[in-house]
Amino acid sequence: MKRLVAATVAVMLLISLVGCSNEANDEILSSGDITADPIVAEEPVTSEEEVTSAPEETEIAEDTGSVESDEEEPTDETTSDANGDALGYELTEVELTMYATDPLNVREGPDAEYEALGQLMVGDAVTVTGELSNGWYRIDYDGTVAYVYGEYLREEEVITEDNYTDVESDDEYYFQSEEDYLILVNKTHLLPDDYKIETDYVQGSYEMEKTAAYYCKLMIEAAAADGINLKVLSAYRTVAYQQKLFDRNVQSRMDDDGMTYEEAYADTAINIAPPGGSEHNAGLAVDIITENDWDTYTGFEDTEEFAWLQEHAAEYGFIMRYASDKVDITGFIYEPWHYRFVGVKYAADIQASGLCLEEYLGVTE
Repeated sequence: MKRLVAATVAVMLLISLVGCSNEANDEILSSGDITADPIVAEEPVTSEEEVTSAPEETEIAEDTGSVESDEEEPTDETTSDANGDALGYELTEVELTMYATDPLNVREGPDAEYEALGQLMVGDAVTVTGELSNGWYRIDYDGTVAYVYGEYLREEEVITEDNYTDVESDDEYYFQSEEDYLILVNKTHLLPDDYKIETDYVQGSYEMEKTAAYYCKLMIEAAAADGINLKVLSAYRTVAYQQKLFDRNVQSRMDDDGMTYEEAYADTAINIAPPGGSEHNAGLAVDIITENDWDTYTGFEDTEEFAWLQEHAAEYGFIMRYASDKVDITGFIYEPWHYRFVGVKYAADIQASGLCLEEYLGVTE
């Protein structure tokens, strides 16, 4: 009898210890937001590159962010994979068309541990049929139920070389192809006298060349969807207006700072392009600032707007034109607010190269 009592007590103590251990584990797992990262290519894929095979992956069990139990039965609040195994995630039924922003593996289940069925490329459209509580999406993949990680999908169409909308132009229009948007405009490469463009509104009364305007509007809308409000401060300027702007700044330096005409001209020229030498005259440049700050010259590079542009501007064909380490080549001061449309086909490549436009085109004299 004593042995039976002792055995019973031992069993109860063991159950108690196991229970404490499970509670401790649950506490560890719930102490942070642990989600499964998608397996994507280590380098961005440009319009001229292809991913020929799925990249290598590192599978970490803790990345699932949940504890699976063989004893748990599926309920209305859980979803199951193709084999009917309970996964324990809440599922919200949706019906959306979304687009991949990065190369992204398609898997049999909503976790990096599941086998990859294939890969979405940048700009690929998928039909999303469900959103899971762990951040993964259920999709229709060629008629098969599959899953992808939701962070790398968005509802706005991703612009790529394949779906680039070129201008509808006649033989008279300056821009006949994407390559034409690489036109170099600076102090020594002025616009031709017969340069004419068609413009469209970007924001408020600000205009740009019509194709640049189309992509700039897409960019502003995409930023707004991410909670980032981009404010346009300057866009297309006529050559006549550029002349007045340049002359006014030269005179201001002479009157306010006591400079000679030569000194005022030189100092103005590193901040403002001469007439016909401004990308604004070409209708391809836009100055962007924060929504509530009209002082573009103070700390823009420290704003969330700048961070968003650095990550996404190239997707819409824009590059930051005047970098801090290229002043001697561009001839202009560092302008983190000045973005130049070069076309979707080339923007990502230029940005990734670390070169300014003069270097990229091989025209640095």
